[in-house]
Amino acid sequence: MKLIEQEHIDRIKWDALVANTDDASCFSYSWYLDAVAENWCALVDESYTRGVALPYTKRVGIEQLYSPIFGRHIDVIGAITNKELSCVEDRFKIMEFACSDHLFGTAEARVHQVIDDFNNRKLGSQAKRSLKKAHQNHLKIVESANYREVLFVIEKELKNKFKGITDTSLNALEQLFLGASNAGGIRVFSVENQSVLGGIVCFEFNNKLLYVKGAVDAESRSNGAMYLALNAAIEFAKTNNLVFDFGGSNLDGVKNFNYNLGGKDQHYTMCILNNSPSWFKWIKNIKDRFTRRKS
Repeated sequence: MKLIEQEHIDRIKWDALVANTDDASCFSYSWYLDAVAENWCALVDESYTRGVALPYTKRVGIEQLYSPIFGRHIDVIGAITNKELSCVEDRFKIMEFACSDHLFGTAEARVHQVIDDFNNRKLGSQAKRSLKKAHQNHLKIVESANYREVLFVIEKELKNKFKGITDTSLNALEQLFLGASNAGGIRVFSVENQSVLGGIVCFEFNNKLLYVKGAVDAESRSNGAMYLALNAAIEFAKTNNLVFDFGGSNLDGVKNFNYNLGGKDQHYTMCILNNSPSWFKWIKNIKDRFTRRKS
């Protein structure tokens, strides 16, 4: 196995490997990584039967593996030995990224929520009240592949209001939606009442329906619109025999929202390692202190 930079990867073979791996996620497709990662490479064997994508940043000459915004984790496809991983550890001195398996350094358990058993799905009281309110306010869902109007609401409602949602990340999100659209897997659930009030964008790949991002205006949100949109996507997944994936968040409020709609925990791993030079650690420490003071 060897490390191959993104511009030299055989994308047809790489994406075929991801597509033909049942438990892989769309986070590992080349078009997904192109949209969200600053840089990425892959550790892959010559015949493209095993591999792992590695998104990374580079700061003052130090390369760091990381988890890009809008990407929960990457997939370890096939068995990879410690000896084969040594070239990754030699190159990347800092690692703080999520993957489907424990590969390097300290491992922290993380959870995201999915629905893979629709027969035993139960709605929480908050979800029931919100769905009832949405219907009383005559909100409806329209399913399509057109993400433009929903993206406009996402930009209007979320830009600079949540950590990481900036012009740069919104441009990455637009490229991500375009990539999924070109790959034929985008599913949009718009909330409408005479006009588009917002909605959610999901990706359908590898027998899963992944919620990526969504937003509605403030009034629609108070009337249960996000519950209505997510519930419609979940029903779409049920009808089409797909696992529904809520996307994942470490925020308790988001987890509780997912639990209310019937989500159950599924585990993944955060790999953390810092073998950077002492001068880099010193600079990072000062930067972190400055950031905390500003916030």
